Amino acid sequence: MRAAFVTLALALAVAARPSPLNRFSARQDNVALQNGKDAIALNDKFKTLTADSPCQAGDQACINGGFAQCVNGKFVVQQCAGGTTCAALPLVNSAGTTIACTTQADIDQRIAATGATDAGAAAGGNAGADNNTGNNNAGTGNAAGGAGANNAGAGGAAGADDSDPQKSLTLDPKVIADFANDGQDVPEAGQVPSLTSTNNFINFCLTRPDLPLTNGQQIRTGGSCNPAPIGLIPDVSQMPSSKFVNPVNQQQIPADTSFTITMAINNLETGFFVNANEKYFAAPQQLNAQGLIQGHSHVVVEQVTSFNQTTPNDPTKFAFFKGLNAKAANGVLSATVDKGLPAGFYKLSSINAAANHQPVIVPVAQHASLDDTVYFEVTA
Repeated sequence: MRAAFVTLALALAVAARPSPLNRFSARQDNVALQNGKDAIALNDKFKTLTADSPCQAGDQACINGGFAQCVNGKFVVQQCAGGTTCAALPLVNSAGTTIACTTQADIDQRIAATGATDAGAAAGGNAGADNNTGNNNAGTGNAAGGAGANNAGAGGAAGADDSDPQKSLTLDPKVIADFANDGQDVPEAGQVPSLTSTNNFINFCLTRPDLPLTNGQQIRTGGSCNPAPIGLIPDVSQMPSSKFVNPVNQQQIPADTSFTITMAINNLETGFFVNANEKYFAAPQQLNAQGLIQGHSHVVVEQVTSFNQTTPNDPTKFAFFKGLNAKAANGVLSATVDKGLPAGFYKLSSINAAANHQPVIVPVAQHASLDDTVYFEVTA
């Protein structure tokens, strides 16, 4: 019986899915009325579902007021923010419905505006419940976006502005890439198949409901999932690189004495950095008008046992770290180690990054190092 409910709900959703070519077509009363009826029917069927209802990959629904997507044959439910609930909503400018988290009043108003009846019974669920936790809010934002995308048409989720593609919750067909091939058509020894997607991996983070969204935070324990796209990638002739000017390799520096690290930088428009505590990895890489990555660099000093050390270091331990956030002066960045360092051997490395602190991304797999490393000795 439950399988029949799921089938009917999904059949309605598929039937209501509009053609992208009609996305901005003029609203017609009979289309609006049908959209309202379809939304009511979907919401009635959603009330019969549970997280254990059978489903197939890509199926979406509302379960107990939360947005649900089928992952590995089972519904994964992401609760909506406090004061909102998940519901099917009628599209405004073309035939179809979408699924979103919004208030009960908004659900009633949208369905009533179509002329369809029984608007008050649209959603059910727990519109008044307070599910306002960090993970649930993060998951809901991702889920609602996915719902709008898979019903790619018009209207999008509640509050979305489909006239502006940078605010719309609908995936524009013009930017769907060909990620459906796993790359194994030209096999190579040891090569593994790539993950595949027909919707730009927009809901990829739903495959790991146990992890929070990165959401601009530096999440130190347990891991996270970042939904932000990689962004703009430069021409192969404009890949950034750096070279330390001071200290040079195997240079000796007096212990506990201030010294300045200087580094030449090429093909990076420096001086671009965002709030690392709130916007870490939270936006795509950007290029300037000349095609250069907009970003900044960092320098990090790690102690080693000797110039001949062969064991990897622990990345959580370092003797000095500095973000080089200022614009380069005549192509050179600098950082002063005010108190110097105790006697020993050290490794100095650069970390070139885009504005949101992600490592710079370049267009080819085979390239020289984008960063520099030197080793120096601090003597007593």
